Amino acid sequence: MTHLLEARGVSKTYGPTRVLSAVNFTLDRGESVAVIGENGAGKSTFAKIITGVIRPDEGAITLGGTPVSFHSPRDALRHGMAFIPQELAYCPHLTVAENILLGQWPGAFGLTSPARVLARAAEECRRLGIALDVRRPMAGMKLADRQIVEIVKALTRRARLIVLDEPTASLSEQESRALFDILGRLAKDGVGVIYISHRMDEVYRFSDRVDVLRNGELVASVAPSKTSPAQLIAYMLGQEKEDFIHAPAQASGGEDAVIELRGWSRDGLPPLTDVSLRVGHREVVGLYGLRGCGADLVAEGLAGLHPEIRGELALIGKPGKPFPTPLAARRANVAFVPAERKRDGLVLILSVQSNLSLLILRLLTRLGVILSGQERSVAAELAQRFDVRFSRLSQAVATLSGGNQQKVLLASRLARQPTLLVLQEPTRGVDVGARVEIHRFLGQIAQQGCATLMVTSDLEEAVNVSDRLLIMREGRLVGELAGASKTQANAIALAAGG
Repeated sequence: MTHLLEARGVSKTYGPTRVLSAVNFTLDRGESVAVIGENGAGKSTFAKIITGVIRPDEGAITLGGTPVSFHSPRDALRHGMAFIPQELAYCPHLTVAENILLGQWPGAFGLTSPARVLARAAEECRRLGIALDVRRPMAGMKLADRQIVEIVKALTRRARLIVLDEPTASLSEQESRALFDILGRLAKDGVGVIYISHRMDEVYRFSDRVDVLRNGELVASVAPSKTSPAQLIAYMLGQEKEDFIHAPAQASGGEDAVIELRGWSRDGLPPLTDVSLRVGHREVVGLYGLRGCGADLVAEGLAGLHPEIRGELALIGKPGKPFPTPLAARRANVAFVPAERKRDGLVLILSVQSNLSLLILRLLTRLGVILSGQERSVAAELAQRFDVRFSRLSQAVATLSGGNQQKVLLASRLARQPTLLVLQEPTRGVDVGARVEIHRFLGQIAQQGCATLMVTSDLEEAVNVSDRLLIMREGRLVGELAGASKTQANAIALAAGG
């Protein structure tokens, strides 16, 4: 039988670093294969090689039994291979419809019209069962919606093989299911699917086979039904490593509340309606819901990003109003870890050292001059405490893996020893190993007395890491889970209104 795709002995080296080493891979028509591994294992490099983004140093690739050598992604696309990268590529000032149909305008003799573009894009969305406002400019779309637009764009090419790099990193549970329903329908039509993922539940739910990369080598290729999550993690890390589950705190946000929200409300979409919650010392409170439920607004409101929110906010028993600005939130000693670290959390062109010390520079200066030795010492201590992997403190933070960038982001916020830590999607886009470490850090931080509010769309994370789990739906708090009731089934039932 001829494979849809076959790669033999694919290798890639950058300077002294061998990123891929003689990787063999096959994919059949209608097959769905998950490629997993730690950040830096070679997953994205492999995806870019088979889709023409970069050229391999060694190895051969055949498509439908025919040897191919792609010189660009466009070349690969002409052969029916679509690539959806982790870093989205789109035109922010064009509409959703124009982004979907870039390079394949409807019309004749090189002529088209806005009406034709809108009609064709709407038709493609209907065909795929995806609801999008195709008239909106991309710049006004949320991250999850931009991700969906890129997926629709790829699927309109009628590709026979689709490669997705972390396709659900910015999607909710509901959106992830919708995406894989679409991919499942395509697979039944003979389309091959390769997707890179860090989400173990996703791997087990949607893949026919799991291929594991470690240090650039293929170390396992197994059916999900014949292995366990613990075994897959062992393949990835080269050792047994169990998921971290945070031990429940003694405090439950009663009289010991560090922060209390009362009657938070906001008009518009998504709305907030009479949201009240409290977080106590040494407590990790999770806030979970489907996309658009309003949980993100609560996190961003505590960071001072939504001055239009009405209601009350009491910090250490002192009543007040929601923070009007991010500066006001920082002055109240609230630390915020945003969902999009590259856009909102880090300065990518600056060094690891500068990013670690950026929020505490006032403490590291004398007469307006930065004490470089003290800055270096503090940055080194933070990097060691949070196990940041880097070559030197002076290297640009952009060169670190996603997991290490996230550790830098977390360490920089905790350098101020905050009264309240607010996290938005704390492990989005990080590998399994970094995810376990970050969860362990959050447990340690809570035990040291820091109150933590964690907003996450990752159901497993929400249940495992939080002491109490609050569920939001359509801008309202609809339930609280703790103890034996804090299960994934109960959380999703409340979030979905089941």
